[in-house]
Amino acid sequence: MKSAATVLHSLALSLLIVSSALTSPAAAQDRLTTLVGNGSVMLHMPNGGELLSINPDNSLIPASLLKIPLAQVSLNTLSEDYRFETHFYRNSDGDLLIRGLGDPFLVSEEIGRIADVLAERGLEQIQRLVVDDSGFEPNPDLPLEQKSSQPYAARSSALAVNFNTVNLAWTAEGSLISAESQTPLTPLARKLGDQLSPGNTQRINLGEDPIIGLQQAAQLFQLFLQKSGITVSDENFYHEAVTDEWALLYRHSSSRSLRENLDGLLRYSNNFIANQLFLIVGAQSSGYPATVEASRAVLQQQLASLYGEDFGRDPQSLLMLEGSGLSRAQRSSGAAMMRILEIFKPYADLLPEVDGVLRKSGTLTGVYNFAGYIPGPDGLYPYVILTNQASNNRAEILRILRNLVE
Repeated sequence: MKSAATVLHSLALSLLIVSSALTSPAAAQDRLTTLVGNGSVMLHMPNGGELLSINPDNSLIPASLLKIPLAQVSLNTLSEDYRFETHFYRNSDGDLLIRGLGDPFLVSEEIGRIADVLAERGLEQIQRLVVDDSGFEPNPDLPLEQKSSQPYAARSSALAVNFNTVNLAWTAEGSLISAESQTPLTPLARKLGDQLSPGNTQRINLGEDPIIGLQQAAQLFQLFLQKSGITVSDENFYHEAVTDEWALLYRHSSSRSLRENLDGLLRYSNNFIANQLFLIVGAQSSGYPATVEASRAVLQQQLASLYGEDFGRDPQSLLMLEGSGLSRAQRSSGAAMMRILEIFKPYADLLPEVDGVLRKSGTLTGVYNFAGYIPGPDGLYPYVILTNQASNNRAEILRILRNLVE
């Protein structure tokens, strides 16, 4: 009987032989062709030279890989240090109106800062607190998973707090609390929590009715205003659009830059941030209110300008209709996604690092994609893995590509 040491040595030697065999592009291509089916796999050298290419022109569903060109278009349109704004107005009756313009990162900490600034500016009392979401068209027609409470299915809004979600938890005694120390529990959040079974922490979206999200925004702002010493006399919910009777009191610029928003977009594949950016990019060119139609036209114009005239509208290169990647009607070839990666390389650090590889994933039912950069001794090697098939082989494909680089 062989000793354990002998068995382990034989196993290690076998793995070394397999690994060495796959460090040849020709041998790797044979194995990858079997794994990828009708999909596409590409690997480039840091200088742009082609190291490996399988089905580069096949038109495939890219899913969340489209967040990469969305990020590039956002950078080109808005600039890296762009700050999203929220506007505050007063009228002669002593009301305060909050006009949202789509800030994707209007979170509790930011609302606390806003309340402190308003107090420092001498605001002591408000009659009515009014919310205004007219910066976006009503009910933007963007793909969402219907009837899902998951945070990735949160709907877009010109005025949304905490990504249009609430984060709930329960004490050991079963009492409902906010799962975030910086976020007070609003009456609406308590009502939503009472419909759930006590257990683990749950972050849920605020549903398909846009009014629910606006009510949460109004209640959260009210609590922070009161914490900063500002009295709100009428605590009812008011939803109106700004008119000439309102005078601008304060124009708030987010403490987070566009680059910081893109970090959240790509690191967590946040669909809410993607949809907000898609609409805001359009509004910067076509004006508010932001509409899906205008934003799509602006996006496709920018893609053509960045990558080539076929990009944006041609499914044989890149067909992009929205920013999250949830639409299964969208398409990209491997060659098109590789061109996107070559241009995005200065911002490669925005992609999440997983096991030493910069990697953005794109996943839908029957869609298993990776794209990003493999660090090598001479720089970053861009790679694309697009597979639209029942079997999820992308991890093994990426391992083979890493063997070629490392």
